[in-house]
Amino acid sequence: MRQAGILAGVGLIFAYLLGLLPAVGWIFSLLGVILFLVGVYRISRIANDERIFRYFLLPMILSFVALVVAFFGLMGAALSALALDVFALGASFVVLLIVVLILLIVSLVSYVKAYRLLAEVTGVSIFNTVATLYKWSAILLVVFGIGAILMIVGSIIAVVGFFSIEEKTSSA
Repeated sequence: MRQAGILAGVGLIFAYLLGLLPAVGWIFSLLGVILFLVGVYRISRIANDERIFRYFLLPMILSFVALVVAFFGLMGAALSALALDVFALGASFVVLLIVVLILLIVSLVSYVKAYRLLAEVTGVSIFNTVATLYKWSAILLVVFGIGAILMIVGSIIAVVGFFSIEEKTSSA
């Protein structure tokens, strides 16, 4: 399980940290998502609980859907701007924002379930902290817009959790 945890942790580092690099960041993000999902898949197989993988896979799929929705929404907004239709432009942005927020909240709820289950299966309690941070980020993202900071902190703590899997499970 240690190797799977390291793979998932490295995947998160690639996806979140190296993904910020200009020009090539998207390649590292894609590679990071693949490494993360392979690591989580291995953990779910070792733990004999497929829910772990499914709970982590859903947000990845919803992120892709959100990107497609955002792309077409921005294209619609651009066409509205070209037509000088201010009402349609505003409506496009509002609908786009609502749809993307709903997809993000559903993703965060799935992450909360995944990290709670991961904490239970691996015995690494730091994953419960990650789940709590993701839960509050979902609430604060809508209410105050500062939930993104909690998501970043949660991701950093998740990396630590994935790298800690063996130490916690071998003593349990």
